[in-house]
Amino acid sequence: MKLSVIICTSGREKALKKCLESLRKQSNPNFEVVIVRKGGGDLGGKQKLRIKFVKDPGEGLAKARDLGWRAASGKHVAWIDDDVVVHKDWVQKVIERLEKDPNVGGVSGPCLVPERLLTNRRVFFWYKPRGLGQKLLSFLWVKVVLAGKPYEVGRIYPWGWWSPGANFKESLKIKGLVEVDYLEACNMTLRRELVEKVGGFDLGYRGTSEWCEVDLARRVKRLGKRLVFSCDVRVRHEVSQEGVYSQRQNYLERGRNWVRFMRGSNE
Repeated sequence: MKLSVIICTSGREKALKKCLESLRKQSNPNFEVVIVRKGGGDLGGKQKLRIKFVKDPGEGLAKARDLGWRAASGKHVAWIDDDVVVHKDWVQKVIERLEKDPNVGGVSGPCLVPERLLTNRRVFFWYKPRGLGQKLLSFLWVKVVLAGKPYEVGRIYPWGWWSPGANFKESLKIKGLVEVDYLEACNMTLRRELVEKVGGFDLGYRGTSEWCEVDLARRVKRLGKRLVFSCDVRVRHEVSQEGVYSQRQNYLERGRNWVRFMRGSNE
């Protein structure tokens, strides 16, 4: 088995069905799907997929993601969100990028958010702001926090924030492989042996566990392996506000996760 695709899901049955439908259409069938969720339920359609189910104990997304790769059989392990739709050649391109160069430890690519859904994520408030106040705040955010480069991909800026460029169509213009600081959380593939070597996810990240994926990718990179962005490893991120979205409003918890990540950056 070349690839295991791990999907952690909660309360997004409609989105999940659409995600699985895109996986059924893959040009390369050499993969399995590992679904981590709390309950059961009909996934709809003819599966035509190798699917394993893992029970989510409800101890946070870092724990769910970690259980997923430990149950997987693939040489490489990929995590995608339940609200993404993968390109028909996504599996093929992921495998190609990892098989061609043994120094590549992980790969990601565009996670394009449709224009109409950009407002579903508050982190994009700076994009096409309205009103003088919002425009001023957006200008300062882009200039300071995003270092004046909002469309870069895979970068951690000096202030500790991540570059959002992979979510925009500009990322499709990138030629060749770009070495990056981190991999996109909803489109992240790593060599299983490297995930094992670093011990998997840090379970100290709580709740929706923002930054746990960036932390894992960073630890793999510290082994001396390359993390790369390739524009042909692409997905469409149909950002949902159902299911787990409500838990993302716990800003104190999210702040603590960010502090945990930043502490690790200085180790």
